[in-house]
Amino acid sequence: MAMTTTRRTPATHVDDVHDALPAWPVLALLWGFPVFWLLGATVIAGVALTVVMLSYLVHHRATRLVPGVYAFTAFVVWVVPCAVMIDSTERMLGYTYRFSILVIVGTAFVYTISAGSRLTRRAIVDGLTAVWVFTVVGGILGLLFPETRLTTPIGLLLPDALTGNDYVRDLFFPPFAEVQQPFGSPVEFVRPSAPFPYANSWGVAIVLLTPVAIACFLQARSRLPRVVVAVGLVAMIAPALSTSNRGMFAGLALAAVYVVVRLTIRDRAAPVLAIGVLGAIGAAVLVGNGLLNQIRTRQQYGDSSGTRWSLYQETFERSLQSPLLGYGAPRPSTSEPLISAGTQGYVWMLMFSFGFVGLAFFLTFLWGTTLRTWRAPGDVDLVLHSVLVVASVIIAIYGLDIMQMLSIMLVAAVLLRRRHGLDTAGTRD
Repeated sequence: MAMTTTRRTPATHVDDVHDALPAWPVLALLWGFPVFWLLGATVIAGVALTVVMLSYLVHHRATRLVPGVYAFTAFVVWVVPCAVMIDSTERMLGYTYRFSILVIVGTAFVYTISAGSRLTRRAIVDGLTAVWVFTVVGGILGLLFPETRLTTPIGLLLPDALTGNDYVRDLFFPPFAEVQQPFGSPVEFVRPSAPFPYANSWGVAIVLLTPVAIACFLQARSRLPRVVVAVGLVAMIAPALSTSNRGMFAGLALAAVYVVVRLTIRDRAAPVLAIGVLGAIGAAVLVGNGLLNQIRTRQQYGDSSGTRWSLYQETFERSLQSPLLGYGAPRPSTSEPLISAGTQGYVWMLMFSFGFVGLAFFLTFLWGTTLRTWRAPGDVDLVLHSVLVVASVIIAIYGLDIMQMLSIMLVAAVLLRRRHGLDTAGTRD
């Protein structure tokens, strides 16, 4: 009897290698976020999981490089020599914290692109939606317990010399809300922030993750996730209204308009009508509950816009004095007390901390990826693409914490993987 042997083709072998990468390291970053937050160990856990992801990538030799990876890698590499510009131990700690975040999200980005069929689009969207749900819950907690601060085990282990710093204190003993009453204001503003240190961070998370939650609704195969998303959309109205965050509402409106226009071009009448009706109802509820009056009052007594423009001008002028390596980290403003130059938006932080070269590398990654994946053929991909569109704009106004950065990077990874035909689970997703 003749014997035949079947030879594995190189393509099949490559697919098997990438299918060997497990999904759990990336999903643990998402589903484990509530636990990490309670422990004060979000970045520490991220570093540990990064080591795991790098070990898998090296062991299986499974790294896939696509356009977008190169620009972000160049950005991270450029950040390294910027450390020579640090002028104090305190700012070195801040630099280390920010650099750790870049390594964590960059590794998760490459790992997700390389993970083959195990780390599906559905799994990523579900995990990010879980973070969105926890963000909404945190916002409600901020409304109910505005004076509360979380005491984390990691925070208790830190020396007083560190926790005496306001930024470190807010990271490891995060408040549930920012309670503000600008001088002369007749009312007190309770702006929910949990599970993030600042109210603006909460707003950015809502802007970036709400489209992901909508994508989860669209791809759901059962009723439960659709009910969870629908309840979450209603539940987030109260904390969102309380933040009176103009950028957050503008970002959500931009995402909705972008999706509506793209769907209209595709002659998709039903989704356009549904989004239009929901948007009109949401706007009516917000305006009817005093959103515009809250924003006017905060602007009248807080003058946040005037302060921002002053800091932007100072940040740009000081960046011109160190255009290549920047200053390594934000530094106290010379004109605005208690505020640092390079903190009023991610673009300005990059410019001030890592120079115009670092800023150019990051924008090349983000804007290049947004343009590269603009086709987004399905409804779910289109909604996800709105995350990159909105992120490309709001970084001029708001900063990005680890979960906001991770959200952008994972959405970018999913879309790039599908764009370059690397999503072996695409037909089942």
